[in-house]
Order: sequence, then structure tokens, then C-alpha cells
Amino acid sequence: MKDSSKSIIYALLACAVWGTVYVAVKIGLNAGLKPLTFAGVRFCAGGAVLLVIAAFMGRLKFTFRDLWVIALFGIFQTGVQNALFFTGEEYTNASVSAIFINTAPFFVILAAPLFFNASRITIPRIAGVIIGFGGVLAASWKYETLHGRYGLGVLLLILSAVTWAGANIAAKKIMAGRDTLTVTGMQMVMGGAPLIALGFRFEGKFMAGVQPFGWAALGYLVVFATMIPFLAWYKALKLGEVGRVSVFGFTLPVLGVLTGWLVLGEPVSARIIVGMAMVAFGIITVNI
Repeated sequence: MKDSSKSIIYALLACAVWGTVYVAVKIGLNAGLKPLTFAGVRFCAGGAVLLVIAAFMGRLKFTFRDLWVIALFGIFQTGVQNALFFTGEEYTNASVSAIFINTAPFFVILAAPLFFNASRITIPRIAGVIIGFGGVLAASWKYETLHGRYGLGVLLLILSAVTWAGANIAAKKIMAGRDTLTVTGMQMVMGGAPLIALGFRFEGKFMAGVQPFGWAALGYLVVFATMIPFLAWYKALKLGEVGRVSVFGFTLPVLGVLTGWLVLGEPVSARIIVGMAMVAFGIITVNI
């Protein structure tokens, strides 16, 4: 199987799992978890498990240069991006966070040609981005007013999307010649630790008042929705062209809406079905 085909499989696996994250995060926030601490514990725990696995497999090897490069990447990718995302979702909700965080492929496809010769801005790509982005809005958009904490939450989610786009471009370069398992685990721990420290400073007593659903959401995110999709996503970026891989992010809002329907009983309308079709067509157009 060609690397490009493998990258698509890995990207689909990552997105299928990530599509459940928005509901899990909202459940955790509603059950007493604070955003910075929640994000920090999620990634530190998930990253630590990956590093143990890497050590057990004899793959935990890195140089001093690797250490500081991955540390900077972790602070940017895991730390800054998730601080913006978790706080933005606390101020909004699962559906709206799924809309705005997943505008990241739009920024990736526009910026990637500045860093990679294999990435090009072409008419089919622009058309695919527009169609896919339109599908995201058609499937997920429910809110017309932006004010107060809600408006701030939307702004934070947009900034999170821009940060995620930059991290995808950086990951493509950082993964070259490095072990995916080691880099993924290290960047999670190095990015998650500052979030926990900030949580101590600004959010009060560590993990105080967390209800059972909060612990369940955290466990799900650590065990299933952190290690698996991040490994798969970075593998997809390593094997495939960054623009083609990133466009699969347009599936996440639709998957998030479907998860909300299955878990929370939210209705699935004809508008959502049309949006799903537009997302699928946009992905196909970009990858032709």
C-alpha cells in the first residue's frame, strides 16, 4: 500500500476518534473539571503512557536537540492550543467548539505552500476547502449572536484553530527522521505540564469537586481519545502531504454533531445530512 493511501487511513482513524472529544470535554467541564487542569492532566497522563510504551519497545531515543525542539512544539501544540480550546469550549458548548476549531484545515491549506514544495494552492483545492468549510457551517451552525463570554469563547476557538494549523505544519517537519511514538508522548507531557501549573495558579485546589462523570470523561479522553488519534494523526502527517491530510479535519464537526445525537440525544436534521455530503465532496476534491 502506498504511503499516501496509508496516510488517509490514519487520518480517518484519528478523526473518527476525535469526533467524540467535544462531547467528552463538555461533560467533564460540566462535571466540575477546570479547563487548564483538565487539558493538562489529559495530555500528561496520555503522553506518559506513550513514553512507557516507547521505552518498553526500545524506541525511546532522542538527542539534546530533539529535546528542546519537541519541548517547544509541545508547549505550542499541546499547551497553547488546548488552553485556548478548553477555555473556549467552557465559554460556548460542544457544537460551537466543533465548528470553529475545525476551520484549521483552511489555514493549513493556505499556509502549507509557504513551507513545502509538494503543497500547492490550486483551483480544485480552493474549491474543496470552500465546499468542505461550507459543509461544516451547514451541518453545525446554530448560533447567530456573539456577545459577552460567548463571543470571547468563539475568539479563543478561532485562535485555537490557527494554532492547530501551525502545529500541523510544524509536525510535518518535526516528525521527519524521528520516532512518531516518542515525539507524540514527549510533546504531550511537555505541553501538558505547564497547563497543570497554570491550573494550580488560577483554578484553585487541584481536581477539587470533580463529579463521577468528570472522572469518567477524563479517563475516556486519556485512554482512548488522546493516545490513539494523536499517534494516528502524526503518522498520517509523516506519510502524507500536509494539505491533503489536514482537510480530513473537516469531518470532525459532523462527527461531533453525530456524537451529540447518539450520546446527548440532539436531533440530526436534513441540514446536517447535506453538510455531511458537502464535507465528503470537499475532501474528495482536495485529494484528487
